[in-house]
Amino acid sequence: MKIEQRWTFFLAVFASAAAGAAFALRSRNRRHRAAHDAQHKMDLKTWENEGGNLAPAAASPVQP
Repeated sequence: MKIEQRWTFFLAVFASAAAGAAFALRSRNRRHRAAHDAQHKMDLKTWENEGGNLAPAAASPVQP
């Protein structure tokens, strides 16, 4: 095997590994973001359903 062929082979292996790592990282980030969004949605629903209304506005005195 010539030196140029070896370099081409190693370059192809390295490029494949880099592409695989990038794909795995992107996939992991998407799963993490989806889980975070789902948790946020559930927390928001829980917060909204805690019940109770806002305190009523203070009654202003009636002007004659």
